[in-house]
Amino acid sequence: MAEEKIEETFVIGNMTCVGCARTLENEFRKFDGIEYRVSLAGKSVTVVYSPADYSRDVFIRAIESHGYRIEGEA
Repeated sequence: MAEEKIEETFVIGNMTCVGCARTLENEFRKFDGIEYRVSLAGKSVTVVYSPADYSRDVFIRAIESHGYRIEGEA
């Protein structure tokens, strides 16, 4: 049986430059066993993860810890 995965996309209101995207990429590299995409054009971060390993709140806190504001979900 395949492990259940959840995909979440967080819209980041104040991600405005390549440096912002790089900061978030570096943050998400710290999480083992996830897939992620940071999109500067879309001002978003998409995360695919197992709910057995992480909760969405972990990713929200990781984003907000760098001063970014989540404006919604796509």
